[in-house]
Amino acid sequence: MTPQPLTDLRRRVPEAKKLIATLLTNLLGPVELSYDFYREWNGCWKVRVAISGSAAGTLDFTLLSTPSGGMLAMPRPLPERWRAQTGITASDGTVWTLDEAGNLVPFANR
Repeated sequence: MTPQPLTDLRRRVPEAKKLIATLLTNLLGPVELSYDFYREWNGCWKVRVAISGSAAGTLDFTLLSTPSGGMLAMPRPLPERWRAQTGITASDGTVWTLDEAGNLVPFANR
């Protein structure tokens, strides 16, 4: 099974913020973040994150629920280095990436 779009964000905003902050700090170094949560037309939650500090820019994340109930914050678009070399770690410890066709798959290069 693969992660499914997260459609219920109640009481999970702090978890999403912590997950994104940990991911970006591990990949970019110390950063300051501001978050803008919004729903897509299909009900899936996304987050636009403004980054400042050791890196600067804006990155969108799609929030997904993993098969074990963890949360995955998948950057969109997924930077190639992250896709091929590190994958994206979910809150339950599973690691995910996108294959060449753009499908969400478990990350195998651990």
